[in-house]
Amino acid sequence: MDSDYQNSSFILSTVASGEKRSQYNGNSTEEQENERKGCPKWTKVHLIVLAVSLLFALGGLCILGTLYARLSVKLSAQETKSTLMVRELTDKYNRVREHLRTKDIMVRELTDNYTRVREHLRTKDAASVPAMERELKELMSNYTRVREQLSFYEGQSSDCETISTAWGGKLYFFSSHKLNWLSSRAFCVSKGADLVIITSQSEQMFLISKMKDWYWIGLNDLDTEGRWVWVNNQTLTETGVQFWYERNTQKSEPDDWRVEDPNGEDCGIVKPHVSGLNNWFDVSCNYKLNFICAKKQ
Repeated sequence: MDSDYQNSSFILSTVASGEKRSQYNGNSTEEQENERKGCPKWTKVHLIVLAVSLLFALGGLCILGTLYARLSVKLSAQETKSTLMVRELTDKYNRVREHLRTKDIMVRELTDNYTRVREHLRTKDAASVPAMERELKELMSNYTRVREQLSFYEGQSSDCETISTAWGGKLYFFSSHKLNWLSSRAFCVSKGADLVIITSQSEQMFLISKMKDWYWIGLNDLDTEGRWVWVNNQTLTETGVQFWYERNTQKSEPDDWRVEDPNGEDCGIVKPHVSGLNNWFDVSCNYKLNFICAKKQ
């Protein structure tokens, strides 16, 4: 009897243990299936993140390529412009250098003539000396005049756009750099000239034909307000011509306008873009403008 009971207990215990192992094995199989189902989801997320990263990288490369192309075009345009400017400046420099070379040749020729005349004087009879001395003085005068003209052209070597031209027995120097009235006059004086004095209608017309901008002239009323004189102290009455700009409804020039400069307008300029011959204006002497130097040939 006891033996039967023990066998029954063993059988029940064995059955219970088998049920537990079966339940455990069932749970383990379900977890494995869940893990297998979860792995593809994470793979998809990784692929999506990788694809988005690639899109951003491609977009960045496109933007960098566009910026590089624009920068290349801009640099190419600047290089072309710089090349053209260098060529233009080189051409202007060569023209000025050739002009100076021509003047130097003239000076050397005059020097040679002077030397020949001096040697000739040494061999001539005393009776012919006065005539030869007159010839020598004439040659020396020509030599001095050419040297003075050459100083004008030497002033151009630092300013390629400056124009020197002769007309009516005068040599004119049109600057392309800008100074105030007093500095402009000092520059002209340093070249053995002075700011231009206009003494006729034909001279006014000639100067206008050469101008591209506003230019200082040698006219001012710095000493006495309203008494306009040239740099040689001649008045407008003495020269006999004046070409002040005239207005129909407002005060004509000179008007001594004091809005910009409390000291008024005491120096004369020519504005070539104003129609007709009457294009003189008074402005503040502190303006920085182009200027015209002139001297007798």
